[in-house]
Amino acid sequence: MILVGVDAGATRVRAAAVAEGWGLLGSAAAGPANPHNVGAEPAAAEIARAIRSASSGHAPDVVVVGVAGIEVTDLRRDLQRALQASLPGREIHLYADAVIALDGAFPGQPGVIVIAGTGSVAWGRNVEGREARAGGWGHLIDDAGSGYDLSRRALGAVMRAHDGRGPSTALTERLIAALGVERAERVVEAVRSMGPAGIAALAPIVVNAAAEGDRVAEEIVAEGCRDLADAAAAVARSLELRGPHAVAGTGGLFGHGTIREAFVDALRRASPQAHFTLPRLPPVGGAVWKAFTVKGITPDENLLTRLEALTGTGEM
Repeated sequence: MILVGVDAGATRVRAAAVAEGWGLLGSAAAGPANPHNVGAEPAAAEIARAIRSASSGHAPDVVVVGVAGIEVTDLRRDLQRALQASLPGREIHLYADAVIALDGAFPGQPGVIVIAGTGSVAWGRNVEGREARAGGWGHLIDDAGSGYDLSRRALGAVMRAHDGRGPSTALTERLIAALGVERAERVVEAVRSMGPAGIAALAPIVVNAAAEGDRVAEEIVAEGCRDLADAAAAVARSLELRGPHAVAGTGGLFGHGTIREAFVDALRRASPQAHFTLPRLPPVGGAVWKAFTVKGITPDENLLTRLEALTGTGEM
């Protein structure tokens, strides 16, 4: 039996395959696979490509895919159909990306996971197994503290500085250069066709400027981390986690020390009983864990150790 876990992100998809005997068969990555952004069929094609590569061409028996926004009924149906067409006869299960991230961070244990990549969401589970979420309602109305959100705020700060409505900032020169335009007036034209993932890819510029002491960038990062911490605290309240509890962070933004430090500071204020920790497994490892639980199997410690080697944050 071959079990495959997949983390289908807005920037890229990651897959890991485990063969019978619970040895790690392989892992692989492919292109953007969020069906909200690229459509169900292109997303399914990238997911299937990563699965085939990770499983060395073997046909998987069970596939678990974590996808942002999969609670949208039509999207879930379309992606399921497209995946079944790409991988006929396979047992395929779709979950929210936060679910596999939670299983990766705390395999079989309670805790709260905060995802901050292109988008953002907080998800948690208590000792009774009840789950709750906060945030993650898409870039049009939410995703506070995400890479997209930080970049959007930074672009707005550049335009306010240009108009004289806000303070000058090092972000102006850096973002104009990154967008390949000559002046601030061309920023809107440059970002109009970029999409959420493309705009989110500018976030490291914001984080680096904050690390170097730019006041505007510092405030953008601090505000974004406050939003992430507030989401974690909301989940903890919903789950009635009144005593000490673990909160883990994953996604491209948490790969930056500046973000981790700002988040820990904000979490201390928003939820004093919480303590920050790193996930045990990356989200793709959580998807593998979920594939085992779907079949009613508990992975052994040796497999979990091997899955720990898989990188989960990567580049934004």
